[in-house]
Amino acid sequence: MRGSWGVRIQTVTRSKLPVLIVGAGLMGRHHARAAAASNAAIACIVDRDLEAARWLARKCGAASAQANLQEALNSSIATVAHVCTPATSHGVIAKALAQAGLHALIEKPLGVDSADVRQIHRFFNEVPGGKLVCPTHQYAFQQSLEKTMALLPRLGRVVRIGLDVCSAGASHGNLGGDELVAEVLPHLLAIIQRLQPAISLREIDWKVIRSAEGEWSVAALSDGGVLTMSVSAAGRPTRFMTSITGEYGSAHIDHFHDFSLLLPGRVSKAQKILAPFSRSSREFIAASSNLCSRTLRREFAYPGLQSLVAAFYKAIRTSSPPPITQEQSIDVADARDAILSLASRG
Repeated sequence: MRGSWGVRIQTVTRSKLPVLIVGAGLMGRHHARAAAASNAAIACIVDRDLEAARWLARKCGAASAQANLQEALNSSIATVAHVCTPATSHGVIAKALAQAGLHALIEKPLGVDSADVRQIHRFFNEVPGGKLVCPTHQYAFQQSLEKTMALLPRLGRVVRIGLDVCSAGASHGNLGGDELVAEVLPHLLAIIQRLQPAISLREIDWKVIRSAEGEWSVAALSDGGVLTMSVSAAGRPTRFMTSITGEYGSAHIDHFHDFSLLLPGRVSKAQKILAPFSRSSREFIAASSNLCSRTLRREFAYPGLQSLVAAFYKAIRTSSPPPITQEQSIDVADARDAILSLASRG
């Protein structure tokens, strides 16, 4: 059976993970699509706006719709939930899900602050036998980042990692500029966590410049190199880029489109002249190949989400640790709190 997305919708059987989607907004729709693509059976959609829940349920084929979470938990056979609601609601929802014995993949930020994140993890740890909970840091699971990490040894010693975001989220939604930065920070920190797995984010001595509402630059020294994170709510065009500079070359990742470039560090007069043309041709080839690949996967937005969802489901099926561990989740939350605190003083 196929839903109206063109993704094959699985009916609820014992061989499929029955899934509950909490929140029928934009992210709820993308999580439902990623769940369907990962061969889950979407059992129920929950949203206080029952019409929104019913609309998404129709997209998911056999899913039911509920306006009340507890009623959905009482009637649904789901074993895993996707929570796609604002962070202020995550604590209450997580407690209900844990008490009902469900695993949960929760949109970022996992909690409003680090104390909230710790409490959410406790809810799932205290369930008999334990249940998995994982934040949705999907950019850290993109194919472009995975490919870049495999090629990092070719760059030699990394001297600089820079992340640069210009987002339309504040102007197109209900978020203020600084709220947008607070929402984006977990993604940036999770990417750094993947690139530098030996470091502790909470132990980094962050420096923050906040030039205006929604205009932040964060910098630090880490692992012998410089880390920078720049987020702009007003800058255009929109972009989300990571640049990694090493002694022997550089890597550049376009996270919005999920492709990367590896640029060699050889220097000559001819290479300097040809550099713009060489980079343009490499970028065209990488972007074209990536577009074809994403089209085949039917991954039209939020690349990396399908990979994270599939990894989370695998962890549930195999009783293994989640793709983002509790320690990693709390480390991101602690670092986010520290950066937000520094910004509030400045």
